[in-house]
Amino acid sequence: MNHRKILSLGLALFAFVLGFEILKSPASALSVSPMKEQYSLIPGGSATGRVSASTYASDTVNTYYEVMIAPFTVNNDNNDYSIILDDYGSDYTNIVNWVTISDADETVTGKDGVLKGKIEPGKQVDFIYKIDVPENARGGGQYFAVWVKSVPNPDGTIEGNVGIQEQITIASVVYVEIAGDINRSGAIRENNISTIFLNPPISASFIAENKGNTHAEITYSMQVFPLFSNEEIYTNEENPETKLVLPGTTRFISQSWDKTPAIGIFRVVQTVYYGSTDSTPSISEKTVIIAPLWFIFLVLLIVFAAIFWLISRIVRRKKTAE
Repeated sequence: MNHRKILSLGLALFAFVLGFEILKSPASALSVSPMKEQYSLIPGGSATGRVSASTYASDTVNTYYEVMIAPFTVNNDNNDYSIILDDYGSDYTNIVNWVTISDADETVTGKDGVLKGKIEPGKQVDFIYKIDVPENARGGGQYFAVWVKSVPNPDGTIEGNVGIQEQITIASVVYVEIAGDINRSGAIRENNISTIFLNPPISASFIAENKGNTHAEITYSMQVFPLFSNEEIYTNEENPETKLVLPGTTRFISQSWDKTPAIGIFRVVQTVYYGSTDSTPSISEKTVIIAPLWFIFLVLLIVFAAIFWLISRIVRRKKTAE
């Protein structure tokens, strides 16, 4: 291959890389806070909340947004949230009709309104929502999300000389309990700790089932002890984890001991409260072995070798006695 061909290939490769860089979207990120909020209200009562959306100072272009109030639900036991834009009248999403939201420029109703604007790099925009509960609202849970979505520049121009704009959708979820006829029934199912782990960490799991008409708070903790001692190696009892479970749903929840050693035998206790920590907890206790596969094979090999040696010795003794 002569020098001219090498130069041509090099220029072609450079042009390809340059084109790829031009088409890539610029560094961009959109975040909201808080990610979750809770309120307890009475029929006829009201509450006001704030959600802030911001971008990184390192962003190179403005972020254009659309914001609206939308119902949300969960799709599965893993509690994956889903926005449901066509569900404004179910038992647990009527609240969308009771909310207004505003930014610096306008106020819109939750059900139909959409706020539009832009966030400059490194800046923040606040959205204020107000909940006005009707006098005849039923008791129980009501749920909505402040849904923030990045969109292309509405005037059609492309900023930053890029051909592909990053699209981001993110939400801040709001849990509201309306006073009245409240049903808090539910249960903890499958409180489980495995007996053998091939790799750290040691973990435990359970399923929380909410049979009531409002969200339930699940409080759970883990304790780890040496096999023959009551002195805790690890515990989060003083700062237990908490999760919320929507009415009529189940949620799979797990926790782990992040500093689990590679090999050991421990006694592990998982304690789970459905609702108040004054209630009777669900407790699971197991003796847990953690060992890599090679270590298990080595132990088994030693055991089989010892058994083989004992059998051989017994056989030899019998032959000698004969």
